[in-house]
Amino acid sequence: MTKKNGKDVIEIFSNLKKALGSKPPIEEMYEEIRMMRFKIKPISGDVSLLQLKNSRLIETLWSLGKLDEVFQREYKKLSEDQKEVFFRLFDNLHQQFQDQLNKVNINPEVKSNLPQILEMEIFKDISTKKKVN
Repeated sequence: MTKKNGKDVIEIFSNLKKALGSKPPIEEMYEEIRMMRFKIKPISGDVSLLQLKNSRLIETLWSLGKLDEVFQREYKKLSEDQKEVFFRLFDNLHQQFQDQLNKVNINPEVKSNLPQILEMEIFKDISTKKKVN
């Protein structure tokens, strides 16, 4: 692989894996997630069943946020060949985090004979601030 700006795809993902492997405490991750401006939009089901302080949910959202930061920072710097490899690795890791989100338990305290299914969309609010003259 050719290098552009001194980094290659393997180095980028190696650094990302190190960052994901040394997670801060849950409280710190929660605050970072708030700064990442994630939004949760319910599609079906009762969103109140979701435990927003669930450590697995927080860790997964934090990891997705870090993955997004790396994508935003590095993707444009890569050559076309590197972009293809980068995107495949990125997509694989993104899918792993999606699978983790699918396994997050909803509130076990709510007893019901009905299946508790919740479908939601999680996205980042990247509203652009327009300069007012």
